[in-house]
Amino acid sequence: MGEVEKTFIGGLHEKLAEDKIIDESHLEPNFAKEIVKHGGKDVMTCLQCGNCTGVCPISLKIDYKTRSIIKFCQFGLKKFTLEMRWVCATCYRCYEYCPADINPAEVMIALRHMAIKEGVIPPFIKLAATNLVEYGQSVKPDSEIERVRRELDLEDMPSRTRGYAKVVREINLLVRSTGYDRLIGIESEVRG
Repeated sequence: MGEVEKTFIGGLHEKLAEDKIIDESHLEPNFAKEIVKHGGKDVMTCLQCGNCTGVCPISLKIDYKTRSIIKFCQFGLKKFTLEMRWVCATCYRCYEYCPADINPAEVMIALRHMAIKEGVIPPFIKLAATNLVEYGQSVKPDSEIERVRRELDLEDMPSRTRGYAKVVREINLLVRSTGYDRLIGIESEVRG
C-alpha cells in the first residue's frame, strides 16, 4: 500500500502511510486486563463511537487518534500500541463525552506507565523531564515570550529571578533521589 490521503468535508487532510500485516503472534489477550491493573478502565467496554476523538483538542495534530488507540488495545496489540507515537493532553474532555464511561484519558495514563515500565519512553516525556532538570519547568524558556513580557511591563519569569537556582537544585535532588532520571534515561546534575 502506498501513501493514501483522505480529505474531509472541512478541508482537513489525513495521510495514511502504514500497511502492516498482523497475525496472532502479535496479539496479547491479557493486554486489556494489564491496562486495568495500571489504573485504566476496561477498554473492552468501548463502543467505538468516536466521541473521544471528536472532542480531543489535539486529535487534528496527531497521527494516532484516541479511538484508534483504544481499538488497538481491544485487539491486544500491546507492543504496537506502547511503541507508537501518541500524545494525550490529559484534559479529560474525552471522559466527559464517553457514553461507556471508560475514561480514555486514564487509559492513556495507564499506557504511559506501562510504556515507561517496559523502557519505551515517549519523546515528549523525555524532553519535558530534561527541561525540568535544566530549567526547573517542563517547557524551555522562550526569549520571544520574555521580550513580549518586557514590552508589557510584566515582571520577569520566575526562572529568571535570583532565587530560582535553589528551586532547580531541589528539583534535581528529587529527580535523582527518586531514580526518575535513570528510569527515563536523562542525566540530572545538581546545578548551582
